[in-house]
Amino acid sequence: MKSVHAPDHSPAFRKRLSHLSAACVAGSVLLLAGCAPNGAMVGADLAARADSVDDLYIVDCLLTGQVRRLGQRTTFLTPRRAIRTTAQDCRIRGGEYVAYDRADYRTALNVWLEPAEAGDPEAQNYVGEIFEKGLGTEPDYVSAATWYRRAADQGYARAQINLGFLYEQGLGVAQDRARALNLYRRASGAVEDPLVYRSDVTAEMEELRARLGAQAEQAERQAQSLQQQLQGLRRERDELQRRLAQAQASAADTQAQARARELAAQLEAARGRVDSLESQVQRASQEREALVAQMRELPEAESQARPEPAAEPEPESRAQASPEPEPAAPGPASVAGLDFGRYYALVIGNQEYQFLDDLESPLTDAQRLRQVLQNRYGFNVIFLPNANQVQILSALNDLHGRMTERDNLLIYYAGHGNRSNREDGRRQRSYWLPVDAEAERLVRWINNAVVSDHLDRIQARSILVLADSVFASGMASDSSSLLLGSGQQQLSDDEIRAGLQRRARIVISSGGERPVPDLTDSPHSLFSRSLIEVLESNQGVMRENMLFAQVAVNVRRRASGAGGAQTPEMRPIRAAGHEGGDFYFVPVAGQRVASR
Repeated sequence: MKSVHAPDHSPAFRKRLSHLSAACVAGSVLLLAGCAPNGAMVGADLAARADSVDDLYIVDCLLTGQVRRLGQRTTFLTPRRAIRTTAQDCRIRGGEYVAYDRADYRTALNVWLEPAEAGDPEAQNYVGEIFEKGLGTEPDYVSAATWYRRAADQGYARAQINLGFLYEQGLGVAQDRARALNLYRRASGAVEDPLVYRSDVTAEMEELRARLGAQAEQAERQAQSLQQQLQGLRRERDELQRRLAQAQASAADTQAQARARELAAQLEAARGRVDSLESQVQRASQEREALVAQMRELPEAESQARPEPAAEPEPESRAQASPEPEPAAPGPASVAGLDFGRYYALVIGNQEYQFLDDLESPLTDAQRLRQVLQNRYGFNVIFLPNANQVQILSALNDLHGRMTERDNLLIYYAGHGNRSNREDGRRQRSYWLPVDAEAERLVRWINNAVVSDHLDRIQARSILVLADSVFASGMASDSSSLLLGSGQQQLSDDEIRAGLQRRARIVISSGGERPVPDLTDSPHSLFSRSLIEVLESNQGVMRENMLFAQVAVNVRRRASGAGGAQTPEMRPIRAAGHEGGDFYFVPVAGQRVASR
């Protein structure tokens, strides 16, 4: 009989012990990362301070007004101010918030509606986003467009992007891709900003130009035809008016008077036809002018065709290096006088799960990517192996305190993912599954909307999410063919400078909204292997869409060779405040060639 004090060496016990050890490693890495020179703490430190994981969620917070003095004796209380911050931060600062399900935004509307009605463009945009997401019901795109327009008219870039998207998709407004493009360009703040690069978009614009031209010619022909008819009707009217005058002058008997009344009725009818035809001529002319104006607003076709993605590099056999120590702090990257800012990365590899099936490659993928980012690109990397819910949310929260508006952040997640429906079945949500997640229980699943809320709050100029999990593209529920660029290989200084002036929030996922096949190319997943190889072979400034173009073609080719199908996707994360900016990879000195 087994003693109650005998050690448990069962497989289940050994797996729990291995998970405990991995969690300890993750905690130690977080503690080491917390020793940054700027004094910011990461992950485990904050987790010790937070009362619960709910403290790490972003809420709509109303801060209390401030008592201010005017003169020697007069004091007054300023209005309450609405901000988006963590529940913990709101409570520490004496603010007021309501804990609620992020699928029901009615409480958020109560926070932002008053400043929005007072004319605050940021609040107006948030109100528009609330209506677009839906107040616990179907989205109200008409109301969303109204609020976006009020903020966009004040030059608020995020609202211009959001309104442009509604025009691009035809949600709440008539679909107008030319107007959408113009709004995107206005948000960029540059007159000649090459915001649209994709060859398919260029072709679409040319097709639209041809269609508008044909419609304008048709409207011109119709106006000319109506004008000819109008001239005939005017002559008929003038003739009736002359004959009526003669009849009235000689209306001495009953018969002549009847003839005069008949002519008067005919004249009245002719006048009505003339007025109607004049209106038709005016409408046809206005339609032609509007079509010509739309043609003038369309961007010119690009002179440079989109190149084919670079061929995948031949893999080199190399031994896995031991993890490199993290640099103390990243210095700003600079090439040819262009200041790219500092680079940070949060790398998460979830492989050994407590309640779900283990995966094969996330730890190897994350470790190798960490080395590439550190050694080749000078990133300061926060590495989370087998991270639980609190550790992931804590790391995201702490990045807010570490980063400035000049910094860049890359977030890599490899692990289980999932998707669920709302209770009413209308809106699907996607999730990252930390190592303590349980099947069919959402309590420790990390909603991608929660991650997006943190990305919106983090004060970084550009954030790129690389997600290697099923349903990973769900972080950005909407795709846009106009708001992202192509993989062209040559970048001018002006293009780079324009991309650095705008906020970027972009996700590149290993697949779309369908489950990604569990295909590996040992020791890496197909997506991560392609990603690592492109980053290792790059020798110049590389934009995120250049990375995507090469990774996507390699993943599709390898998946097809393995008898499967996998298509990566790239989407702007509008909910996190994407404003058309770009994320740039800049190799450190000695790792890049002189020209771009």
